[in-house]
Amino acid sequence: MRDRKCRVFLLSGFLGSGKTTLLGHLLKNPPKGETLAVLMNEFGRIGVDGDVVRKSGLQVVEVNRGSIFCACAKGDFLRALRTIHREYRPTILLIEASGVADTRDMKRDLDLPHLGRFFELQGNLCVVDGEHFLDWADLFQAVSRQVEAASLIVLNKVDRTPPEDLPGLLAHLRERNPDAPILQTSFGRVPWDSLLLGEPTGTGADPLPSDEEWEAFIDQRLRDETGHLAPPDAFYPQSILWEGDARAFREILTALPEDLVRGKGYFRTPEGWTLFDLVRGNPPSYAPFPQEKEDGAPNLAAFIRREDRPQEIPRLLAKAGLRLKGIRN
Repeated sequence: MRDRKCRVFLLSGFLGSGKTTLLGHLLKNPPKGETLAVLMNEFGRIGVDGDVVRKSGLQVVEVNRGSIFCACAKGDFLRALRTIHREYRPTILLIEASGVADTRDMKRDLDLPHLGRFFELQGNLCVVDGEHFLDWADLFQAVSRQVEAASLIVLNKVDRTPPEDLPGLLAHLRERNPDAPILQTSFGRVPWDSLLLGEPTGTGADPLPSDEEWEAFIDQRLRDETGHLAPPDAFYPQSILWEGDARAFREILTALPEDLVRGKGYFRTPEGWTLFDLVRGNPPSYAPFPQEKEDGAPNLAAFIRREDRPQEIPRLLAKAGLRLKGIRN
């Protein structure tokens, strides 16, 4: 089984749609006989989701600081694929794309000679936030482009979608993508049977190119201007490492700037670590974060905004008496 091509599944979907929750569900119920690896792509400079899904025995590779479909992170993405094949040899690779990405060229990348010998894209799952999709599709181009590129549309959060909105939502999705099946669910519950519909077409047993050959391939790919899809909307990420009172931080999360689209991260409380999650239009949510951290590890907050005002949120934290340990824009 290790000599067959690695089956690749891309998890796409706009910010806060539930990609990481879906990924966590798949990882809790791995198919028998398969070896899984995960490649996480986050738009900000410091990732959060890699810590969320990482567990003993699971290989997680992170590519941050931009979209893997854009020149800003494409080279890191291609190097990560080589590392995954050389060191981990999974039979299934799950790639979680940045929520702001234009995901239309993954198949083109994986069909290139250096990649197509080892990897085969078998599915592009687009996770749709049923609660917010109709509003966000009018505001952000990425929302519709991700749906258009999907081979399976996962309509998530149907438990929070008003029943009267569902027919119009389904019609809108079908207009954007006439062919992809639509799976309705909540909490990212997608069975592996919906993904594993066929075996790879090749063995994947070819020898891996040398470091020099791979770097030459990456350089050639980066020079090809047709091989990059920049995020279609303007967003500004910011990651903040901080220390201080968790109660003060919770208060800040209820009074953030109106242009905020997404927020997530984790912080320490007397009871342990806590995850926070914030999607535009909703109050923040919290959950236990059973992750071991070194003593003295700082808290992390990652935000994505529509406006480029990098000093605004750090000032809110400092004004509340929180100590800033690092800022990455």
